[in-house]
Amino acid sequence: MRALSRLPLRRGRRNGLNFGDALMTLSSPVAPGPDADAAKRRAALSSVLWSAFLTLIKIVAGLSTNSLGLLSEALHSALDLLAAGLTFLAVRLAAVPADSRHPYGHGKVESLSALAETGLLLATCVWIVYEAVRRLLFEAAPVEPNWWAFAVVVVSLIVDISRSAMLRRVAREHRSQALEADALHFTTDILSSAVVLIGLACVWAARWTEPGSFLHAALIRADAAAALGVAAIVVLVSWRLAGRAVMSLMDGGKESEVLQVCAALAEMAPAYRVLRARVRESGSQYFVDLAVSVPATLRVDDAHAVSELLEDIVASVLPGAETVVHIEPDDDGTRTDLYASARHLAALRGLSVHGLALITLDDGLHVFVHIELPPDMPLVQAHAKVSAYEADLEQRIGAVHVVSHIEPLCRQSPLSRSLDTPEDHDSVLDMLHLLMERHPDLRDCHDEEVWTLGNHTALSFRCRTDSDATVAEAHKRASRLEGELHRRLPGLGRITVHVEPAVPDEADGE
Repeated sequence: MRALSRLPLRRGRRNGLNFGDALMTLSSPVAPGPDADAAKRRAALSSVLWSAFLTLIKIVAGLSTNSLGLLSEALHSALDLLAAGLTFLAVRLAAVPADSRHPYGHGKVESLSALAETGLLLATCVWIVYEAVRRLLFEAAPVEPNWWAFAVVVVSLIVDISRSAMLRRVAREHRSQALEADALHFTTDILSSAVVLIGLACVWAARWTEPGSFLHAALIRADAAAALGVAAIVVLVSWRLAGRAVMSLMDGGKESEVLQVCAALAEMAPAYRVLRARVRESGSQYFVDLAVSVPATLRVDDAHAVSELLEDIVASVLPGAETVVHIEPDDDGTRTDLYASARHLAALRGLSVHGLALITLDDGLHVFVHIELPPDMPLVQAHAKVSAYEADLEQRIGAVHVVSHIEPLCRQSPLSRSLDTPEDHDSVLDMLHLLMERHPDLRDCHDEEVWTLGNHTALSFRCRTDSDATVAEAHKRASRLEGELHRRLPGLGRITVHVEPAVPDEADGE
């Protein structure tokens, strides 16, 4: 899903609006999907192949030189190969869709894989430390460095740097804990290979020192000391990786995501108090539970619209998140019940309303509402009643912008719109102007507004028709235009058309 955006494309008597800077700068990682799964599989397979190559050349170099540093690196790479195989398997299993036994999917297998890789790394460290201590304190086997042993380490460094960067990029882009663990493996390889390179250089330099001297003894044991350095690096990284894997398996460590969600809701939906927010992660998929307080008199359809609004806001912060919203009635008497007030004002005017939407943007409260009036009522009379209601909304609940849609007195089921919503707001307005030219019974299109919230793009505007038209006739004309807009732009969401009677001078001029 796209981040929340409010583009300055509205034309007419008001300037465009923009959401808060904090939300505009939120990062937008790629949401889970088939493309993400394929990218993770490619990265994991590449890791397997390169790990096999590095293991082979390090074993050959270590046996030929009798370097414990190189042999420890070869064992480290062999376990990396096993870990890479686990990662590849984990990535494939994590992509399996949810089923009746695993309703939240199989993403946790990535955390299990990361924890298993940690155990393999720690097992490596035990053998490295044992051999290094034995050579340092008891028997130091001779090390015979040659030029191609150095070449193996340099090649290993180059491969590790490129693979670590690639895996880290894919892991960050698709939030894969298994790939992140693999990236950490290659990062430790970079550090450990550098340590081994220094150790081999010291052993090679010992040839020019006097045998039996302290400097000579220190240099020939530098290889074992380098192996201890490798072990220290691996233990440190493994401990951190294990902590993160355990935290993920226990559904913890998501405090920052919870704070981001609450901040976005407070910014974009301040009328709804967040009572509880919880975030858990399974692989690259976020699951969010929200409990929010809404006006006690809110209708079920309006409460559902509020839930969808909050889900869109969460998706702008955590792309692809599955959000469950629990609605609770607001029993705090000090809070203003804007929905109840808007409906009460409509009742005082004798108006039947539905599809009421109250949205807080940068400049204040925006109201979109459908108003039902007798189908044979003259449009002039209907417009006067609606204008009086709009004035009430502005004065009594502080609305800065009200767009109402007049229709005959009957309930209309809202149409379900595609999620393939138009991203280019200018194209929506251009299509509106093109279709207005084909509907001569509607004219003077003004006060146009296009806005996007999460996954939905909405359009509202005002236009005029003959002053002697009835409500039914005006609604029929507006519905034809609305239907054609939806046919041309099937992803467009809510369309609110306010039809006004033409002013006498304009009607006479025609």
